[in-house]
Amino acid sequence: MGFVYLMRLIIFLRIAYLLHFMAIAGFLVFYYAGQYAIQIYPKGNWLQFSLATFASLYGLSLPFFAEFDARSRYQNYKLVKDKLYEYGYESRLLKPFVFSRCQRDAVQVAAQHLNYEKECKSFFYESGFRWYHILPRILLMYPKTILTSKYWKQTLFVAHYKSKYFLW
Repeated sequence: MGFVYLMRLIIFLRIAYLLHFMAIAGFLVFYYAGQYAIQIYPKGNWLQFSLATFASLYGLSLPFFAEFDARSRYQNYKLVKDKLYEYGYESRLLKPFVFSRCQRDAVQVAAQHLNYEKECKSFFYESGFRWYHILPRILLMYPKTILTSKYWKQTLFVAHYKSKYFLW
């Protein structure tokens, strides 16, 4: 059973490597901005202290958002992997998961595990996505979307999915 958990961890790290990097960067921002705020505080420079404190608090919140997003992408990975296994490759199965780079990464790992990597990459390429398209497409088209609960549910709070066919 330990092997299954190890494989799940490896997949989790692999599908959301950008998000894990952001979590680490958030901790670093929290630490260094906090250290700077502590050094500035006795000197009485309130503007620098306030900015450093704000940056430190932002750095503290970033890992939570990144890891919630990574958990959601893992749920997407399991769902897509089951659907690809059940129905074979069909581009319509991938369309709901093309809106962010993190979703596309999760789908590509699932497709790679089932030997549909070439088809998946060509679908994303034909849909107009390149390696540098990181921000979610919906935020670029409709920036107010970030204020809706639907966006946050789809981004950070995707329901748990139990895989039907695979252990990882």
